[in-house]
Amino acid sequence: MERHEIPDHVRWYIIGQDTLGLYQSAIVNLVWENFHIATTQSAISKIISKYRTTGIVEGMPREGRPKKLSRETEIKILRVVKKDRTLNATQISRDQNLNPFGDFHVCARTLSRALNCHGLKDSTDIIQQIPPDAQTERFNFAVQCQKNNLDWRSIIFTDESDLFPDKQGKLHYRRYEGEMVDLDVGIETRWDPRKVKVWGSISYDGVGRLVKYTKTVKSDKYIEFLNDVLLEDFPGLRGTKTRRGKYLLQQDNARPHVSYDVKKYLEAQHVHCLVWPSYSPDLSPIENVWGFIKEELYKKNNELFTVDDTWEEIQRIWNFDVDPLLRKLYEDIPFRIQKVIDRQGKRIV
Repeated sequence: MERHEIPDHVRWYIIGQDTLGLYQSAIVNLVWENFHIATTQSAISKIISKYRTTGIVEGMPREGRPKKLSRETEIKILRVVKKDRTLNATQISRDQNLNPFGDFHVCARTLSRALNCHGLKDSTDIIQQIPPDAQTERFNFAVQCQKNNLDWRSIIFTDESDLFPDKQGKLHYRRYEGEMVDLDVGIETRWDPRKVKVWGSISYDGVGRLVKYTKTVKSDKYIEFLNDVLLEDFPGLRGTKTRRGKYLLQQDNARPHVSYDVKKYLEAQHVHCLVWPSYSPDLSPIENVWGFIKEELYKKNNELFTVDDTWEEIQRIWNFDVDPLLRKLYEDIPFRIQKVIDRQGKRIV
């Protein structure tokens, strides 16, 4: 298939769908589903209009300079990119095996257009690969949450994060529209001298106090966070020997969170924890809060010069800008749970 052209049999298929009375937006989706050809409503409209005025749908020869990318080279590149979705157009243009110098030498932009035409669009949505046993754990967790009709408004989410104004480096890869691509990769974070380590907690009704720390959090330090901040901000976490409190505590499976000392402390305080599956930051709304803060910090990258500047701005965002987001994030959790079930425990987007 030549780039920017739709084969004649697909054109007749489009006319047939138009005759049946389908909307052009629906025809675009059907062409993708049946032929894996990415097109637009505008292209569909032109084909239909041409048929109605001339009675033909076949593409006419075009004038202009010859294509630099041959059909054979294009197919070769497409096969390589399908095997390694992380290859970008610049890497391909510099690979003499894929883009030999001479008649077939083309720039990265032309290569990117060719891949886009085949439906392989550039993406930065990183979907971490999850081990099979963790997928099963996530799936069972989601099913159990639905079965028990868990009230997510009763969950206090907690977490640590490194916050800084610099932009994170993201891995680019190509995927078809709507396709889930599991990659065993992460985001490479640049070092930023303005970085601030924080621990915080959120609820359906608002945030708790934000804690700044410097050294790695160990069990004793984490217990300080719980005792001096969390339980003072959310006393409803405490229950009694015979009943749980108003809230359940969510924490991930980081070693300090699940240590023997922390477990004993929580038992003594009658704090009940939500059993949280491994590899599941995509289910926790506090991860979205960290992401929001990072984006807000990046907007002021050129205005923040020191750690103190960053910490002051983080506190402002946390205390004034985060609360309006929380209820929407909490209300979205049941939809995330359903996605985990639909994907059999795999990472959700």
